[in-house]
Amino acid sequence: MSRNTLLSRMVYDWRLPFMLSILAVSLLLASQVGSLKPRSAIDPLDIIGEFSTLLIVLAGLVLIVTQRLDGIVTQLFFWGGCVLTFSLSLDLLDEFFSYPEALRLISWLESLPQPFGLVILGFGAAEWIKEQHQVRRQLGVREKHLRAHEWVDPLTTLYTLPYFEKVLERELALHKHNQQHVVMASINLQAFARYNEEMGMQAGDLLLNKVSELTALYLRPGDCLCRYHSDKFLILLPATDFPEALSLIRLLADMLREQLALPNYMAIKTRVRRVNEASPKHAMKQLLQQPEAIIADASRAHH
Repeated sequence: MSRNTLLSRMVYDWRLPFMLSILAVSLLLASQVGSLKPRSAIDPLDIIGEFSTLLIVLAGLVLIVTQRLDGIVTQLFFWGGCVLTFSLSLDLLDEFFSYPEALRLISWLESLPQPFGLVILGFGAAEWIKEQHQVRRQLGVREKHLRAHEWVDPLTTLYTLPYFEKVLERELALHKHNQQHVVMASINLQAFARYNEEMGMQAGDLLLNKVSELTALYLRPGDCLCRYHSDKFLILLPATDFPEALSLIRLLADMLREQLALPNYMAIKTRVRRVNEASPKHAMKQLLQQPEAIIADASRAHH
């Protein structure tokens, strides 16, 4: 992640300041309730062990906040990690502060939240396993027909245009035989070049990966998704009538707009078209010549 992206996260994402506030509250609580220990009573080995544990949890939280898409898994991991952070920070401060014998509050706060934090993390892990099963199912459906290396986009791991053409050719043959509807759609990130220039190449690559991951998770197992160009994606919707496909793409665009938090100058432009041609290349040409519709406009979303 680029420096600009990380700084923008710290400004607009409340979770990073919230993590820092947990550490501040722990320090304030320990300093107000306890008193500093003499240097001779401080054990450096205990400090190293407890500090390293806290640092690992904090590093995991930062990675979750900055790298994962928002969702139930991210939320469970975040809140479970926050509970552990509070408990572990008090445990570390216990090496520097001594507390009155009659006061058991700090001791309870050190030990009681940890099981709850671990339980929350356990639920997050269970949801993550479900998420991975869904991702593997999507990948399995796409990979079971064609597995050529040149047909995989190295950045997003989506299939490229040659694979899409092969699948479209197969679906058109099935359409001719079974009279099933076939619908194609495209997604275009308007002003992506400006985003790349302002935020940096790494931020642009991260945005493309997020679009790919969210779209792959949203589509049905039998749908086909490929990266057509730098900021353009093609979607094939077999056995789908046009109204259903149009509704699906609109919902997808709205979901992308909400999850990606695009800047005001960007928009998600889409095309949806029922395939009537016998040739895959002719069908794609007709789709890409069709005027785009701005279904999800970031500038309207922020006002």
